[in-house]
Amino acid sequence: MTLGEKIKQLRSEKNLSQAALENSKLLSKYENERIVPTADSLKKLAEALQISADYLIFDNAPKSGLSQLADLDLFEKFQEVEKMAPENRNMIKNLIDAVIIKSKMEGVFKPAPDDPWEAKMKKTLAKFRQRAKGYNEDEILKIVDMAVEEVRREEKENAH
Repeated sequence: MTLGEKIKQLRSEKNLSQAALENSKLLSKYENERIVPTADSLKKLAEALQISADYLIFDNAPKSGLSQLADLDLFEKFQEVEKMAPENRNMIKNLIDAVIIKSKMEGVFKPAPDDPWEAKMKKTLAKFRQRAKGYNEDEILKIVDMAVEEVRREEKENAH
């Protein structure tokens, strides 16, 4: 999507006329791609549309901007991960997914804070098995797998 198309789409999404934004004559020229806005104009336009200037400039940037990470160390690690081979990036994504699921499960089951993760999971599975009488081990594992997939699906939907 071109810069002009992005501006027009954002303005439309926010139900704003060209006149509602500063300097509508220039805005029309931006949208019709007759001129390219200056950096200062892009900044003002992004602020008026309540989005990141990154979204206007880059093709694959989210509306909130390229990076909203406050943890600089984590940001630098993600930059290194981006340089890795696809199979390594996928492995790291899967590890992150597992930790996110672990964290969500901890929030749901709220085990004692001093228990290590393995003990918490054993207690959780024991409770699950008690309540799932009539199900065999394969069926229980299938249900757990379905729950994990549902959490992943919700995460993907919320990310977009």
